[in-house]
Amino acid sequence: MAKSSLTIPALILAFGGGLTYWVMSNRDTTPVGLTITKTVESSETIGKNGEDEYGIGLVEGTFRESDSTLPISSESEDRPLFVVSKNGETIDAKVVDKPEEKSLAAMELALEVAKKYELDTQDYFQEKLDDLKKMEEGAQEAESIFGPMVSLQSNFVW
Repeated sequence: MAKSSLTIPALILAFGGGLTYWVMSNRDTTPVGLTITKTVESSETIGKNGEDEYGIGLVEGTFRESDSTLPISSESEDRPLFVVSKNGETIDAKVVDKPEEKSLAAMELALEVAKKYELDTQDYFQEKLDDLKKMEEGAQEAESIFGPMVSLQSNFVW
């Protein structure tokens, strides 16, 4: 009887210790802020709001806004973190498909940030975005006009 009365408390202690170890090993230890493992595109200033200067960049890494938020991590160099900084300190990040420099997608991201933080460059990015859309529409029109002729020529049998 003495052996069985010691077995139950020992099992409870072993289970409690194992549960404590499991909980402690699975807690999130990601530091608050931006942790960069690789810079995909260096940060550049895109505008101001009063005295505050805002910048954007693409990095591989992890961003955690505060202790009470979940971390966001880049997936690869093709799916990096798009980070927004205010006076050199990262304030926001999200995972995006890597846009080509000066592409429609890059201008849309820059315009989104300019509007969200009411930057003095909103109009500039809107104009650039409109110009890129017009150029893309023109290219699509030319493709649709000349596309059938090119395909008929290439399929012509002599």
